[in-house]
Parts: sequence; C-alpha cells; structure tokens
Amino acid sequence: MFRKKSALILVFASATCLANESVAGSGCLLVENQQSLSESASTLTISKINFVRHDIFDLTHPNTLWFHRFANEYHVITTEPTIRDDVLFLEGENLNLAVLAETERLLRSRSYLRQAEVQVTEYCQDSQSVVVTVSTWDNWSLLPKISLGHEGGETKSNIGFAEDNLFGTGNQLQAEYFNDSERDGYQLKFVSPNIGGSHWQTALQYADNSDGESYTVRLSKPFYRISSDWAFNAEISKEIKDVSEYELGEVYNEYRSNRDYLEVSGGWKISQNDNQVQHLNVGVTLDDHQFSINEYSTIQQPMDRDLSQIWVGWDWFESDFQKMFNFFQFNKVEDINFGWQAGVRLGALNKSLGADTSGWNLQAHVAKNWQLSPVSWLTYRSEYQQLESEAFASQHLFSNHLRYIHHLTDNQVWISQFQWNVGKNLFRDQRINIGGDDGMRAFPLYYQSGNKSAIASTEYRYITSWHLYQLVDVALAAFVDAGRAWDNPERMTTIDTKALYGYGIGIRLLPSHASRGSIISIDLSKPVTDNPELSGWRWRLIAKREF
Repeated sequence: MFRKKSALILVFASATCLANESVAGSGCLLVENQQSLSESASTLTISKINFVRHDIFDLTHPNTLWFHRFANEYHVITTEPTIRDDVLFLEGENLNLAVLAETERLLRSRSYLRQAEVQVTEYCQDSQSVVVTVSTWDNWSLLPKISLGHEGGETKSNIGFAEDNLFGTGNQLQAEYFNDSERDGYQLKFVSPNIGGSHWQTALQYADNSDGESYTVRLSKPFYRISSDWAFNAEISKEIKDVSEYELGEVYNEYRSNRDYLEVSGGWKISQNDNQVQHLNVGVTLDDHQFSINEYSTIQQPMDRDLSQIWVGWDWFESDFQKMFNFFQFNKVEDINFGWQAGVRLGALNKSLGADTSGWNLQAHVAKNWQLSPVSWLTYRSEYQQLESEAFASQHLFSNHLRYIHHLTDNQVWISQFQWNVGKNLFRDQRINIGGDDGMRAFPLYYQSGNKSAIASTEYRYITSWHLYQLVDVALAAFVDAGRAWDNPERMTTIDTKALYGYGIGIRLLPSHASRGSIISIDLSKPVTDNPELSGWRWRLIAKREF
C-alpha cells in the first residue's frame, strides 16, 4: 500500500512540474507535456473530452483580408458529432496515449481537416483522472473544379465542383465534366467515410463518358484501428471505355474494353502483440474483362479473360508512426509509418464462377521505412504478382520502389529514387508505361511501354517562406530523370529504344487551406533524345498528392 501511494505521489509531482497553472475551482492542473503521464497512464481515467474546433483562417493573422473573413463566414465548420465519431476512446475509459495518437492520425487523414491534435490538457489529482482536448482545424471544402492542365504533350480540362465536407458531416459530393487525352464526359460521386460513427464506409460513383458508362458501388468496414477485430468489403463496378495504345507518345491503335467486377471479402484479426497485428482475409472475386475492336482499331484487340477466383490472404502490420515534415509533401504534418507492412494473397481460378480456365493467382507485398540518421531516411516498397493457368502463358510482375530522402537544411531537401519493374507476358492493357508523370517528366505520356522498366531520378527541393495570403505555399525544384521501358512485342519503331534522359526545373504550389491537398506542379523540362520531334523545352502542369 505504501509503495502504491508513493507511486501516486511521484506521478502527481511529475505532472506538477510540467503544469502551467491551476484551473480555478477544479483542483486540476494544466498539463504541458502529456508524456510525463506515460508510465501511469493505465491508472488514470478520462473524465472529460473537450472539443475545440478552429475555422479555416486565423483572422488575427497580420495578412488577413476580406476573403479570409468571407471564407470563415460562409464555410460550415465540421460538426462536433462528426469529429466525435472518429474519436477512438470514451469518457470513463483508462487513459491510453497510443490510442490518443491513433485518433490524431485518423482525424488528420480526413481531407476536410488541415490539422488535428489530441492531447491531455488537465490532470486531476483527487480523482486520478485527466481531461483530453481534441483540437481540429478545418480546410476549405467547397472547391470549384475549373482547370486546364498540360502534361506530356496532352491537354486536359474539367469543370464542376467538389464538396468534401457536406454540411460539416465529412461526407463528399462531387460533380464534374472532364476532357483528357483518353475521353470526355461527366462524373458524379458520393463518399461517406464514417457512417454514423460506425466506421462503415460507402462510395457511389457514376460516369457517362464518350466511350461508355461506368459505375462503382462499395460498402466496407476496414481495419480502421490496430485493435479492430474484423473487416468487410463489398464492391461492384462496371467500366466501359476505349483504350488507346501508344508508341512514342502517339496513338497507333484503339479498342473497346468492357469490365464487370464484383468482390466480397471479410477479414479477422488473428493475433496482436502491442503494436503488431496479423489478419486473415478470405474473399470471392468475379472479374470478367471483354475486349472488342472499334472504328479506330488498326490491329486485333487483346484476348478476353475472366479471372474469377476464390482467395485467402494474410497480412502483417507493425505500427511505428512518426510525425514528419517535408517528407512526401511540404509544410504539413505527415504521419509516416516506420514499421513493417507485409501481406500475401493466393487465389484459385474457379470455372464455376465464370473463369475461363483453372489455375492460381498470387499477390504479395512488403514495405518498410528506415531512419538512417537524424536528417536522412530510406523508404522501400515491393510487390509481386504471378498468374498460372491453362489458357494464358505464365505471367509475373515484380515491382520495386526505393527512395532516399535527405534534409540538407530545414527548408532544403534532396531526394533520389529508383524504381524498377520486371514483368513477363503481361496483358497488353497492363504493360508498364513511362513518360509524363510516369517517371520521365520531359517526355510525352506513354512514350515507352513494355514488360520491363527502370527509372532513376534525383531532385533538389527548396521550400520557400512564401505563403501567399494564407492560401498558397511555394516551393522550387530542380530534377534529372533517366529511365527506360522495354520488352514490348508490339514495338513499331527503332527511335528511342534505349535509355531516356531528361532534366528540368519546376515550381510547386500547395493550396494550404484546401481539402484536396493536391500540389500543383509546373515544370519546364528538356528531353535528351534522338527524336527530332522532341527538340527544345517542354512544359507541363499537373496536380498530384506528392511533391
């Protein structure tokens, strides 16, 4: 008993040292560093959860203008029930700092929130309890989609709107008309990431394109936290489209693709050890892919295939998250997992489900990030797929991505990466393309394609201090790319059959208070090539999630 009382006294003394001042009339202390409670967290209970919701813009900022006030006035701030639905703990439960951190990551993953913090803010000695405060900062979520982009010699545009936080509920609604190198049409989409706090998700999407109709309906409950006991997924989709085949960035053939897809799967937690968890997954997949020629076809269409199967899978997840800055993006908190992630899935093709043939399909992946020094990191991801059947030639694809990140200073980053793919007998519509945003930025889209590819690039990034009216953050970049795709049985030309090289400079614009969080990349680049049609400098404009 004496030891127990002594431990409580030590906890109180530690919290007192880290507290700022007493809370009037409550007998509680404000906590400045919740890690001081880590050793005794399990003996403390959560007496109250406070919610502090911040609007989009800080109106006390010296550069505040009329449109900042206008945005705050007409934006519907995320409701407290919506935020509460994502909180993974309840009042009256024992304090668990890992669950607080997990909640913080879940909230930060919501596009309608710019930032989230979940912290112990008060320590109450008499009741041996704490008060937890959940603080969130909203993004502007109603985005008119009016854009004109140019990438790899192709222009694309769209017009419409996207609301990523419908009436403050976290639901997404999108409607747009688009036009790109492949097709034009309109699309409607609705997504609910957490239905009524149940962590069930739904997505509905319909598109009427110039080359056919497409729709997707999905209902799922993922492993949304490390202690989740089970997961479920049901998805049905249909996609009809015209597919173009390219050579040196130019279309030489088209054909019609019609895919019907249905998958139902379930997963169960089979073991958990602290921050490591293993899952067992089983499912049924119906995957029927039909092809036909159209009016622009110059060669025969690919062979039809039905790869319907019953499958079983296993995955292993190790949670070791760290808050990073200027890692894949810039000027925002990034939750990067430095734990192992691995999984394997084995499917048996089943003729009774509609498969063309018997056989088996293997898929596997592994990913890991390492911190090499206080200012350098290495990331790695590898995937492997293999298909063995009576109707198709033996097929496999081994993909790897290795990235080295080095912070020269707080606002200067050097990144080098190498990605390579080794495939054999890939289906025509699944061959690897490089060009445009597929690794070789100085070349047109789909400039080279084949069963194999390798790309190496290095890039210097300078993150400026320019924050334009709290709307846009600015960074600069300079890069060099080298790569090649080969082993294409349909290759028709001898130009640029070897490695490609390109270099360039660019500017990156981050809409820092917008829910989409896409980085606008504007590049000016020059290819090194023996193709006379690609002489001179080229430019591209594209929005993407990473730097």
